[in-house]
Amino acid sequence: MLQALLSAIVDILLSAAWSAIVRFFGLENVVEIATAIFGLGCIVIGAVVLLLGH
Repeated sequence: MLQALLSAIVDILLSAAWSAIVRFFGLENVVEIATAIFGLGCIVIGAVVLLLGH
């Protein structure tokens, strides 16, 4: 339980740091586009694996 709490705290701190860095450089749109492309890529890979039966 203590490990989960520490993990959540570290996750929040890293997320805040990443958000601050992105805002500092003005890359909000780039990050959103990259996230969308990564998500769509995962969906396509999953669909291909499903269709090929692996």
